[in-house]
Amino acid sequence: MKRLIVFAMIVPMLLMAFYMPSAAAQAPLETELVIISPHLKGILDSYKAAFEKYCADVLGQSVTFTYSYQSTENCYTQVKEWAGRPRADIWWGGGVTPFQTAASDGLFLAHKTKDWSMIPSAVSGIPAKDQNGYWTGYALSGFGFAIHTDYLKKYNLPEPKSFADLTNPVYRGHIVMCTPKRSGSTHTMLEGVLQGMGADPGWAYLRKMAANVAVFTSRSGDVINDVNKGEHGIGLVVDYYGFESAVAGLPIKLVYPNDYPVANADSIAILTGAPHPGIAKAFIDYVLSQEGQKLSMGIEQRGVKCPNPRLPIRTDVTIPANLPDVLKLKMVSYNTTLEASRRRNVDDTYEATIEKKHAELKDAAKAIETAQTTLQKLKEQGYDMTQALAGLNSADTLFGKGDYAGANTAANAAAGLAVAPPPYTTYAAIVAVFVVLVLATLYYKRRKAK
Repeated sequence: MKRLIVFAMIVPMLLMAFYMPSAAAQAPLETELVIISPHLKGILDSYKAAFEKYCADVLGQSVTFTYSYQSTENCYTQVKEWAGRPRADIWWGGGVTPFQTAASDGLFLAHKTKDWSMIPSAVSGIPAKDQNGYWTGYALSGFGFAIHTDYLKKYNLPEPKSFADLTNPVYRGHIVMCTPKRSGSTHTMLEGVLQGMGADPGWAYLRKMAANVAVFTSRSGDVINDVNKGEHGIGLVVDYYGFESAVAGLPIKLVYPNDYPVANADSIAILTGAPHPGIAKAFIDYVLSQEGQKLSMGIEQRGVKCPNPRLPIRTDVTIPANLPDVLKLKMVSYNTTLEASRRRNVDDTYEATIEKKHAELKDAAKAIETAQTTLQKLKEQGYDMTQALAGLNSADTLFGKGDYAGANTAANAAAGLAVAPPPYTTYAAIVAVFVVLVLATLYYKRRKAK
């Protein structure tokens, strides 16, 4: 009898122990998700609609998805200020470096999605996820030129294929871009040039290319809006801006540069102290699922289609025919440690020596081009160009270092260093006198001989 009583007491306790974890696991998730992001409204709206439907269909609960736009730089600043007491759950969007920095600052909550193994460790040498799960890439970003094909035809401009092409004076006033300080995508693109060329040649190139820039926009999204309207013909953008415009039927083509291409992971992370960590984890799981990756590429899911196609980060997802595979290009050997160590310096240098001195820069570039034309004409006229070319080279060097006043002065002085040949009439007179003297000498000798 005692055994039966003990058994009767133990069995309910075992059943409770068995079912309690299951009940906890099935506890409803939070009903609100808050995101800060530099992404376009089309991306955020499509994921909002699809994820809310996913929660209703699969998780059996309603969720309110809210977001606010901030630049990548401002996202980091905001997360840093919150310091573990955030008013958002997720920071979604931005290159690897700021996410690495935030992770090292302890600002992220670790979470490895169930499809973690499908995400590569690195892309072209750039980490694609944090090995401890503090952040992960969700899409692949390439960087290039959004080309308005009708604009190029109107102005009879060739289609640029490389960064080197953008220094051609024919593009003067036809290029629009954001600055690296206001755009993470621009920063990554220009850092790729600096790493590919080397620091000094890279800065000289960036200054020369900036001479062709008509406008520096307030944010990266304004670049594609400008090109879409045909206000300028070439814009430096993250690739999905170009994809979006093409999908919308605009005469826009995305061109990856063939000399210094870069691609990296667009990242996502849960914030330390997130007010809704459960639903935040569910959202990251969704974004990195097969369904979430297809939605990212513009393939309709749950009646929702993203108007801003992205390349997938997962290695097992097929890229549709309308999207190019940036990984087929030979990438710059990109060093994220180097980028992180000089990120602020690069941004500040560009702002101080290029953006804020843009008018002076363009004047110096024009003076150098004028000098080049003048010296070519003098060369054709037989001038000795040794000193003049040295003066022009000095102007180029000063320009590349950001000394635009010195470059302007040196360029204007270069033509004066060309040494003119003696006038041809002088040569003729000398020859004539010589001939007369020879003939006179011969005549005198003949008379004397007689």
